[in-house]
Amino acid sequence: MMRRLQPRPAEDMENCPREADVLDALASARWPHRADEDLVQHVASCEICQDVITVAAAIQADHDAAYREANVPSSGQMWWRAEMRARQDAVREASRPVAVAQGVAVVLALVVAIAVAWFAWPSIHDLLSASTATAAAGTVAQPSVFASSMAIPLAVAMGALLVIAPLALYVVLSEK
Repeated sequence: MMRRLQPRPAEDMENCPREADVLDALASARWPHRADEDLVQHVASCEICQDVITVAAAIQADHDAAYREANVPSSGQMWWRAEMRARQDAVREASRPVAVAQGVAVVLALVVAIAVAWFAWPSIHDLLSASTATAAAGTVAQPSVFASSMAIPLAVAMGALLVIAPLALYVVLSEK
């Protein structure tokens, strides 16, 4: 049986001096069976304390229900989670400079590859034009294009680039 709270005029809205005692009895689970007899009699005659009991009892019941339904993990599980989070944070923090260094290495490797291609382009152009001219003329009497002084270092550099580029990409993009 729930009592409806009726609004009181503003001049009646004073605090009762026993209001703290009523809240204390309710919070310590002494209300109404183990409370002092004079407090029970006071609540029966005081409208403010009756309102306090009604509201505070509803709040206390809601709190108790929420407490019973709460699924709180054990302290060991919480400790384990905190340790794992700390380790993951430490790994992330330690791997940040390595990732930056790998990124810089890839950019520098691309810059070197572009510089080598830029400086080697005249030799590559001559090589391609000489081989197409030989194929078009059908003559084999011309000296070999690989006899130039730049051909062997260029071939080694291109071969190394073909081997190193996939390895560098694997190292940079791997999640290890």
